[in-house]
Amino acid sequence: MNITRLALTLLPLLAFEAAAQGPKTLLGLTRFNPTIRQQSLNCQVLNQCPVPAMPAAANAFAGGIAWDPVRSGTWITNGRRIAKLDDNCNVQCGVFPMPSVTSATTFITGLETVDMFNQLWSVDNTGRIRMFTNTCPPQLVNSCQSMLTPTPAPNQRVTTAIGVDEGIGLVFLAYTNLSTGTSRIAINDLTNPCVQFEIIDAPQCLGTFGPITGLACDWDAQMLYASNGTTTARMNYAWNGSNLVVVNTTCCPGVAVLDPTVGVTIRPSRATSVGSSCNNGSCPNCPMIHTLRNDPVVGNMDFHLRVDGAFGNSFSFCMIGNNPCNAAGISIPPLCGPVLVGNYVGYLGPNLITGGPSICGNSAHFSLPLPPIPALVGDVYSSQAVNLCVGAGGSLGFAMSNCLSWELQGI
Repeated sequence: MNITRLALTLLPLLAFEAAAQGPKTLLGLTRFNPTIRQQSLNCQVLNQCPVPAMPAAANAFAGGIAWDPVRSGTWITNGRRIAKLDDNCNVQCGVFPMPSVTSATTFITGLETVDMFNQLWSVDNTGRIRMFTNTCPPQLVNSCQSMLTPTPAPNQRVTTAIGVDEGIGLVFLAYTNLSTGTSRIAINDLTNPCVQFEIIDAPQCLGTFGPITGLACDWDAQMLYASNGTTTARMNYAWNGSNLVVVNTTCCPGVAVLDPTVGVTIRPSRATSVGSSCNNGSCPNCPMIHTLRNDPVVGNMDFHLRVDGAFGNSFSFCMIGNNPCNAAGISIPPLCGPVLVGNYVGYLGPNLITGGPSICGNSAHFSLPLPPIPALVGDVYSSQAVNLCVGAGGSLGFAMSNCLSWELQGI
């Protein structure tokens, strides 16, 4: 069975709930010496890497960060300039002046990707929400003025962060009183993002939480993360159809750092790998490395799987299972090794791989659009590449890759 259109037809029928295949993490952009700091959802700081060519944030509330699942990169802004980086802080896009921000007193204060629209959204200190294409560089599509207008001192209020729940259809905006150091979180409708219908208090973590500098929504778990630069609060919420209820709040201990963060975003969990490559017959001993080209996030209509290090004269298939990889697998002659996908349901391809400059230096890509259907979130799948090689005189052989387990996510 060919399942090239798996995401459109079969995925809703193949739901399998399982634990995440690799931990999600939180990413933050530091203010003074821009770095991307990574920490676990349980508050442990994991690592950080320096951001090239990005000046420090213009002030305490300027700046933002958002994960792009289409290209597996991190959008960042210091309030006036924007760039996108990979996991090692190599530049994927930019650094550019922030589009459509022309006033010297206007600063972008939050970023968010909206995967169902393939857009990058921002909010600034005046309460304006801008919608950009998720391209390099971003292009302005639309904008609207929220109800959170700035106020002057002695009760100076500005919007300082944005987050989106694409499952329910909510937009979260942080509204911070810079004079008192307190914040509230406005809740808007995703279909009309500048119209507010509710506002809630910021989380309490051993007293006043302080100014919110970042929001991130893990909507498949109904968790809203808020950061004040040194502490992160995790708010588990429920939706009753018309109002949001915060069920409980967990706070990380404050991190003693000299450089606070000016935004927070969620990096999706990564695929886990089982097994190794094999070959027989006319297939040479090539690496056959199977990876995901980007992230299995619901709404990513450009989701791709790939295999690298493949023989040039071959037809490449990608088997799909609707369970995680099976470490033992099933041996099916004349394949060179076991089928490791869990509960095989079909395949993508075949893709013809023609000869390249290296006998094993070839690749194949498999498209698997993931529609914006919230019910798909949490389903776990597995994939494994199989190549049919054609040798001299028409001799045949098989090569197989490792197996990947991956979870559909909503972030």
